[in-house]
Amino acid sequence: MTKPKLNAIHLQERIQDHIAKMQRGEEVEARKDKTLLNQHQQKSLKDALEAQKVLKQLHKRPNSDQEKQAIGWKEIRQVRLEIYSQALEQLQANRTDDIRHLQEKREIKAAKVFMEAWSKAGKLGQNHSSAITQGNIAMTRAGLNPKGSRNTSKRHLEMHHMEVELQNSYINQMSDQESSDWELLREFEDRTSKKSNK
Repeated sequence: MTKPKLNAIHLQERIQDHIAKMQRGEEVEARKDKTLLNQHQQKSLKDALEAQKVLKQLHKRPNSDQEKQAIGWKEIRQVRLEIYSQALEQLQANRTDDIRHLQEKREIKAAKVFMEAWSKAGKLGQNHSSAITQGNIAMTRAGLNPKGSRNTSKRHLEMHHMEVELQNSYINQMSDQESSDWELLREFEDRTSKKSNK
């Protein structure tokens, strides 16, 4: 069974942890390179380590830091630390885009989970209110915030705005029958809401 791929946020946390271990002088597993570094970064690391191997065959170990700098001599840990630091910088530079991408994926998932449960409930003959409840239950089970939940944090409000946009996009892709059912549902919600506010 293959492990799920790390998302950009988790990857950044793992790389930061890896860097901290190297800075403390702890041993780090080289096999993690394939998990934490992309192919380009893995190649850069391999090339840098190979260059140091060749350098160390041509020169005796320098006695001072000045001599090391003059010939480009680096310890394996230093080479690895440099590559990992570059990888972290790249992730941090793309952090906003990565977060937005993850939010979009989450909202698409939320819309699909809701619509599948709502549609299934409708096909089983449940009324519109029950279908909405089934959609919200499915979202809760999937670890997503259903519409009307009481979470009013700034992040939740931003995600709710994105959810509405994605839901509208999903609605635009509906078949004529699904679109008609959706309109009936909206009308029913409006009537129910007006009655409860009287």
